[in-house]
Amino acid sequence: MIMMVLNKSKLKKIIMFILIILLIVGGIVFTVKKNEPTPTINILDLAKEPYTQGTKKDSGYVALTCNIDLGWESEYVESILETLKKEKVNITFNVTGKWVEKNKDLLLKIKNEGHEIGNHGYKHLDYATLSYDDNLEQITTSKKIIDNALGEETKFFQAPAGSFGSNTVKAAESLNYICFKWDVDTIDWQDKHNPEKIIERVKKKDIVDGSIVLMHPTEATTECIDDIIQIIREKNLKPGRLSDVFVVE
Repeated sequence: MIMMVLNKSKLKKIIMFILIILLIVGGIVFTVKKNEPTPTINILDLAKEPYTQGTKKDSGYVALTCNIDLGWESEYVESILETLKKEKVNITFNVTGKWVEKNKDLLLKIKNEGHEIGNHGYKHLDYATLSYDDNLEQITTSKKIIDNALGEETKFFQAPAGSFGSNTVKAAESLNYICFKWDVDTIDWQDKHNPEKIIERVKKKDIVDGSIVLMHPTEATTECIDDIIQIIREKNLKPGRLSDVFVVE
């Protein structure tokens, strides 16, 4: 009986000792974790993403953007300009420097009809895969060509295919560009001969104040750009340029 009591007593002490050790270890771990720096989100890093909508509050506008980059679309630009003139709408055309080298007269016609010009890089490359120096070279080369042709500075930059990497954004912002993408994609390059499909696609989009619509000069776009304009107007919004939905310093 005495041995049993002793064994129970020893067992109780052992258990108490183990519990004390666990409490001490737990306290040490808690203290270390408490003193570790808490991971924080860098707001500046988050701000480096290209805009998908304008920054101007209650602008009343939706920005229509038309990208001219590969060259084959040039034949449809004139038709789009005619429709825009008829509808009394000015939009933003984003062009590559390489396209401008061969189409300066058409660029100036676009400008003279009241439309805005944005920088779309020099060549149609995958900018997200380029180094900072290569991004800077592409964007700077294009900027010089376009700005010299226009006689004024461009304010907006969009990477071809919207392919932005962190180096792309840094390079563009070093040149004081506003980087943007879109929230309404017509995907007209895929349905070059199917305006009805483009119209249905745009109707299903959530177009709001400050939205950015992406288009290209395709055959289908020439046939349905007036419908896109009407869809925007039916939402009590006005179709316009990027500078109508962005705060530009």
